[in-house]
Amino acid sequence: MSHLTVTLSEGTVQGSRDRQYPHVSTFLGLPYAAPPVGWLRFAPPAPCPRSDSWSPLGAAVPGALGAAFAEATQLTLDVWAPADATDRPVLVWFDDEPGHTRRARRFCAGLVAEHGLVVVAPRRRQGALGYLDLTELRAGFGNGNFGLLDQMEALTWVATHARAFGGDPADLTVSGRGEGAHAAALLAGLPRTSPLVRRLVLPAGVPAGRVQTPAEATRVAAALLDILDADPGGRGDLREVGAAVILRAETTLGRHRGRSPFGLVAHDDLAAGDLIELLRTAVSPVEVLVGRATRATGPTTWTVWRCGEDRVAERVSTLVVPSAGAPAEEYGAAFGAFVRTGDPAAGCGGAAGPLRRAGRGRQPLDLGAAR
Repeated sequence: MSHLTVTLSEGTVQGSRDRQYPHVSTFLGLPYAAPPVGWLRFAPPAPCPRSDSWSPLGAAVPGALGAAFAEATQLTLDVWAPADATDRPVLVWFDDEPGHTRRARRFCAGLVAEHGLVVVAPRRRQGALGYLDLTELRAGFGNGNFGLLDQMEALTWVATHARAFGGDPADLTVSGRGEGAHAAALLAGLPRTSPLVRRLVLPAGVPAGRVQTPAEATRVAAALLDILDADPGGRGDLREVGAAVILRAETTLGRHRGRSPFGLVAHDDLAAGDLIELLRTAVSPVEVLVGRATRATGPTTWTVWRCGEDRVAERVSTLVVPSAGAPAEEYGAAFGAFVRTGDPAAGCGGAAGPLRRAGRGRQPLDLGAAR
């Protein structure tokens, strides 16, 4: 990889220097799947177009040019890499905090500059466009978990192309914020993606994920169809309705509850359940780092677990890292050190409290905020 040009099977990618970190190469708006528009709306992600029509979208920000543009650029990702990197650990960062794009990009670029990682931040379909479940109402539509399928596809793209950006696809960590942390835990445990994941970081535990039963998802879908005046029998092709119209209908539907009513749907390929059980039965071993802060500016307790391969989780170590006054979203050096080496203490020097080895052993996996 040169500093600013990367050749992929889909075409040549031109990057730029990061303004704050001049030794970090930045590649923004790379499509990892075909734009989910037209007949690809409410369908699993399709392969990215080949080089004759492929091009990066630069610094495109979803929503900047309207709902139609936002929909077309949902299946894109950003990559940050050290200049002339080779076989570096790779972090895939799923950030679902709305309205914090600039902050998330600073965080990702900072991890690259400080720890020498390759960091990838994918986007996905959300709300009705990502989780409308029409299985029981209309033939020919999937089960509604398109947003999760997008994240799976993004992870596969990263494993395929990581080496081109100087990353090691065999040393891949997933992490995130908000619902992105829940998604990262799913990807570390689901059979299709677990073999790709070596490590999982949950900086603030796992927030309770919204997983609907099929019956609940069908009721939500019927309510949206009613607002759109599109009956379950097929009147009105939802693939031809403008994205802005669907988003307005979703806003109307979610107004009384203060948030979108759409989320993961528990079909046979995604149990309603238990992330701890999913990680325990992961087909490949996975190292899990769970962070827990006592307060916004207080020390963070980091616990390392080893699980997967259908075995009881093993607590490897625990350490306490005092706050250095950094914003809570930065998580401190333990985060980057774990991604880089598997040992969160490696980045803390003398600042970390001693590892509490007495707590080691086989015991129930504790995912923090998921309890």
